[in-house]
Amino acid sequence: MKIAIHQPNFFPWSGYFYKIYLSDTFIFLDDVQYSKNSFTNRVNIISDKKSTWLTVPVKSKLGTKINDIKIADSLWKKKHLSKLVNAYKSSDFFYEVYAKICDLFEEISFMKLAEVNQFIILRIANWLKLEKNFHKSSELEINKSFKGDDRLIEIIKYFNCEIYYSGIGAKKYQDIEKFANSGIELKYLNYREKQYSQMSTKFIGGTSILDLLFNLGIKKTIEYCKCKHD
Repeated sequence: MKIAIHQPNFFPWSGYFYKIYLSDTFIFLDDVQYSKNSFTNRVNIISDKKSTWLTVPVKSKLGTKINDIKIADSLWKKKHLSKLVNAYKSSDFFYEVYAKICDLFEEISFMKLAEVNQFIILRIANWLKLEKNFHKSSELEINKSFKGDDRLIEIIKYFNCEIYYSGIGAKKYQDIEKFANSGIELKYLNYREKQYSQMSTKFIGGTSILDLLFNLGIKKTIEYCKCKHD
């Protein structure tokens, strides 16, 4: 069994969904410390042919866990929809995707960031036909005092998984031997984003899955997210 673990990001990029695609079980690491100005509450989209932030304003203080972060502006959805119209109204699949985003936003009534992000990710995973076992780390009956690699290993062992997919950036600080000694094969994903047609003069990588959806449509985004990228 294969597992991936990641913080619940806001409308994450295609690499996030590729990790979901490769895994059998996906864990939202929602009870770790929130990092200010991270991808947990913001993501890049393309507007006027350049990268710009789509940001959810939040109330935060040092040491707050992600699942305790509250959204600071009740009008954030209205503002985001307006920004998406301005950015993608001329895209090939604007009407198809915008209608689905409006429906998605209509169902969001909670004001905690982690809940919003998880809801969005689960809904998009459904659009992309990514049927996986999703769980929150905060709801697992594990030793919550463990940190770093030990915490990840505890989660992986909880689900009896043998393969753990991790981002290539984690290779600098993870103890590969510790995972091996626990019977876990650690696989690093060096995700290489394939270029696609965007509303920009040159390709801009690392943008939200929204950019893919508006430019390629749902059908081709499914194909994009399920082709080999590493």
